Amino acid sequence: MLNSRKGFTLVEMIVVMAVFVVVIMITADSFKTILTQMTKITKSEESNIEGVVGLEMFRHDLQQAGYGLPFSYLSPISCIEAGYAPASNYNDCTGSTTSGVPRAVVAGDNLGAVAGATGDEATNIVFGTDYLALKGSTLGMNETAKRWTYMPYSSATTGKLKPRIWQTGNLIDGPSADASRVIVLKKTYTSSGYSNQMITSSDPSIYWARYYADGFADPVFNPTLKEEVYYLYGIKADDPLGMPFNRTDYFVARPTTAGKIPSFCHANTGILYKGAVVHANSAAYAKLTYIPLLDCVADMQVIFGWDLDDGQGNEGQDGVIDTYSTPIGTGGAITVQSSATPSASAMQTRVTDALGNPEKLRNSLKVVKVYLLAQVGRRDANYQSPSSSIVLGDAATDGITKTYTFTSDMRNYRWKIYRLVVRPKNLMSNQ
Repeated sequence: MLNSRKGFTLVEMIVVMAVFVVVIMITADSFKTILTQMTKITKSEESNIEGVVGLEMFRHDLQQAGYGLPFSYLSPISCIEAGYAPASNYNDCTGSTTSGVPRAVVAGDNLGAVAGATGDEATNIVFGTDYLALKGSTLGMNETAKRWTYMPYSSATTGKLKPRIWQTGNLIDGPSADASRVIVLKKTYTSSGYSNQMITSSDPSIYWARYYADGFADPVFNPTLKEEVYYLYGIKADDPLGMPFNRTDYFVARPTTAGKIPSFCHANTGILYKGAVVHANSAAYAKLTYIPLLDCVADMQVIFGWDLDDGQGNEGQDGVIDTYSTPIGTGGAITVQSSATPSASAMQTRVTDALGNPEKLRNSLKVVKVYLLAQVGRRDANYQSPSSSIVLGDAATDGITKTYTFTSDMRNYRWKIYRLVVRPKNLMSNQ
């Protein structure tokens, strides 16, 4: 019996190797495609997670705007807000003695590509984006700003009046019993609502009080009538106190320092920042602390919804949003869309007045809408946006929109519009 020792021929080996190489190439190409798609999906999900976390902070501050703000002062005060433009354009405190009270919401429309407010970052505002400043006691980044209490009248003729206490019995953040600074508001209730008058000392630069668990050293901060109750709102933990509230600004800016923004962000985008105005005793030091919330943002547009007319010319009476507007832009420019009966020019005047008047603003501003256009993932050379532009806003409800036109290279990116619709809970129009 013969045993065959014949093996594979060279041709057979070449054919098998060729088939094997082809299979490997197909598999590798498929793996590369899967890996590329997974990278895109991962980057997209990263952007989505960033958006959810950052925009929830934004939403929270919008809802808190106006909390603990005084409606009037017992006497004029001297206070300082932001010391540098563009943030200083939205100040209500002038640095000198003033009786001007803070507006809960202040905004600017379609800013130019100006340098950002001096702070922890050197930035340039992204051209054509809006600017939004929010004010309220709870907008501070410290534990004191999250607390409040009240002090009822007492007939005691000796000793200090003690405020109601909570938690550990005091308001302090710091190591000493007088570490916290509070403002004291006298609430007066009437059939039409209530008023917050801020109690002040005789010195216009000292409109705050040091909180002590056993009461205030200065009796001016104590109720003097049986029907009075004073409310205490924490502002910050230590000196200095520049203003009787806290303030956070929201804007889109591009850092001028390399490496401060992800390299994959398009050159026409910036970072959505939360800028906390730092309390200071001099405008030269009233800067912003920058907190980045969302990368690769191309535009931010703000729309206000107002209850300005109930058919008889009264503001904030019927609870119906009858007017939408942009913030005030350069030279007082403003866009208004209204279902109210007055003429368009008359409604423009009323909106402009409301944006500049703290009382009218809190009585008639119903809703704040924010539209953010953000890049999703990296540039994809194999993708082109089906449209050369995208619309920010809701034509059906707001009646006010902005068309953002992409440059040719921006069409190789995917884009997403984030939309916030918030009714600030601490404005009279929503109570």
